[in-house]
Amino acid sequence: MNKIIKTLGMVILGTTTCMTAGQAQENEVIFSSSDPAPTLKSSDGKFEFNIRGRIMADWSTGSDSNSANDFSGTKLRAAWFGIEGKATSNIKYKFEADFGGNSTKVKDAYLQFKQDTWSITVGQSKVPNSMEWNTAISQTTFMERAAFKSAFGFGRAFGVKVATGGDNWGFTAGVFQGNNTFASGTKEGITAAVRATVGGKIDKATWMVGVSGRAKDLKDTGTITYKAKAITNLSMTMSNFGSNAVKENLVALEAAFTSGPLFGAIEYAFANAKDGIAAGTNAKFSGGYAEVGYILTGESRAINIKSGSWSRPKVNNPVNEGGNGMWMVSARYDKLDLTNNGAFGGEQHSYVASVSWYMTRYIRAMLDYGYTKVNDRTSLGTTNTANVVGLRLNVDW
Repeated sequence: MNKIIKTLGMVILGTTTCMTAGQAQENEVIFSSSDPAPTLKSSDGKFEFNIRGRIMADWSTGSDSNSANDFSGTKLRAAWFGIEGKATSNIKYKFEADFGGNSTKVKDAYLQFKQDTWSITVGQSKVPNSMEWNTAISQTTFMERAAFKSAFGFGRAFGVKVATGGDNWGFTAGVFQGNNTFASGTKEGITAAVRATVGGKIDKATWMVGVSGRAKDLKDTGTITYKAKAITNLSMTMSNFGSNAVKENLVALEAAFTSGPLFGAIEYAFANAKDGIAAGTNAKFSGGYAEVGYILTGESRAINIKSGSWSRPKVNNPVNEGGNGMWMVSARYDKLDLTNNGAFGGEQHSYVASVSWYMTRYIRAMLDYGYTKVNDRTSLGTTNTANVVGLRLNVDW
């Protein structure tokens, strides 16, 4: 079996089968057992092939002050499968697609060229805004990111992105057009974004602050809609405003810290949608969150300052080695304001508590509970509330 796998690896990595004995040894494919999935790589380290994926199985139930919005059900929140590796020592590739929800959607699909501390990413990748958005959803504090992420449309797009940084700082900028949904006879929108982070250590604590900006023009692809759900992906839409805008500017601020088992983060963003209410009247919306957490089993949650994201935690006593895994508790206040200049998309406030159990670094179970209240949705003085519970089992590799 190992011989078959090595032969397959040689084909994938582009090695030749016509070589001398010395060349064969030099270009031998190594089948290494890495955690959690095996890796194929050349002996000189220039070429590498990895299989990537994630599965997130969710259950959620919720009650709404409008009983027509009550729900209970299950969803395959994510079913990702893809490949990642190195085509040469300084060219990385990645392709991942999501098969969850009985549909297929390309996520990351790019080539990345590296030179010294610089990288250039060409293809579909994340637009650089927000710490929580740049943290993989398998490593976010709660089942879902804060309401401002979906309301302000943080996502992936096709384009060119340049990044650099060091241990205590990071910088990323990019220009994007479209997200693999081109329709004939249209001009796709253009988005430009930039993000910078800086941080350091004080004794045993790590801190980071950041700022990002984004300008987008949808051109022929419609107008900008702002909307957000309550707590879980299965829940009802609580805030919603369909603007008249095709152009928008956004600025976001962020900060995070970790000290031993204690950690926290805060982010807030401001969006200005040109002519969002009517010609000559902009819509100015805002949103963000503040969260704090504690790891009961004593591990620490690391911050990657260069990428501006939470890193995967190390589990001291995983269950596969006879331990109890890592236990983490968290709380969050989440706000989204889609009311301005006569816009009544809702002022949304959510209070969320979460318990996470990392059985290993790559297997995690989560329980979230949240209460959401929305004022001034559709008209001044209206109120809607929801109580939502969610469960998730997550594995990624």
